[in-house]
Amino acid sequence: MRAGKLIGSVVPVIRVVAIATILARFITTTPAIMVRLPSGAAVEVRYFLGTVTHVDQNRRTFAVSWQGKGPTKMEYYHPKFEETYRVTDATVYKGGSWANVTKGVMVRVTGHSDVADTVEFTNAGFNPEPNVQNARTYRDRGLAKQKKGDLDGAMADYNQAIKLDPKFTGAYNNRGNIKLKKGDLKGAMADYNQAIQLDSKYYRAYNNRGLVRFREGDLNGALADYNQAIALNPKYGLAYRNRGNAKQKKGDLNGAIADFDRAIKLGVTTD
Repeated sequence: MRAGKLIGSVVPVIRVVAIATILARFITTTPAIMVRLPSGAAVEVRYFLGTVTHVDQNRRTFAVSWQGKGPTKMEYYHPKFEETYRVTDATVYKGGSWANVTKGVMVRVTGHSDVADTVEFTNAGFNPEPNVQNARTYRDRGLAKQKKGDLDGAMADYNQAIKLDPKFTGAYNNRGNIKLKKGDLKGAMADYNQAIQLDSKYYRAYNNRGLVRFREGDLNGALADYNQAIALNPKYGLAYRNRGNAKQKKGDLNGAIADFDRAIKLGVTTD
């Protein structure tokens, strides 16, 4: 009996050690940002969201402060601290650039230790360059002209938006829509490709590129794009409807009906 109890007590210990080993490997291989607590202890978190307090252009570093309740348990007990991160040539910027990392801007930082792999600008506190602001205004006016049926006027505004902000994915996508309506399939394809190159998760551009491929008779290519759009946004009803049309064209009527059913359930709004 004693031997049985001893074996029974060892098994849970082995399980705990195994689980701890797996977790340790996971933690050490998962990208994490280092945060140093007021006590001096350093901990790793998945990301750090805060306000830029200092920028050193020469050293390519920036300090971020955090205050208030945050996403990790640790932050509930340490309501205020500051950390400095470095950027490299490989750092990816979302919604801005290194020039936009200025005092007062709110950013979300992910990466390894003190190196920022990505710097994402949040809406709050981000005042982009005047050119970027104007680019969005031209885009908005282009949308208004497009809704009125003034395709040439819309095209001119999208062109100006891209001129002011060459990385404006929405402007490329919208200009591609105008070109598609005007029958310029090659031009539309180029704009959708550019939008996807700038943002590989831009599901609308995949859907729209699928429309071009469908019109060109490339049904497999169209299906691949619709599949990607749906993978990025499973609630995107328009992509289900378009995929249904492609499946119907290929003779897959059951698959088409399933996609149309899904589109009806989700509701379809045009871009």
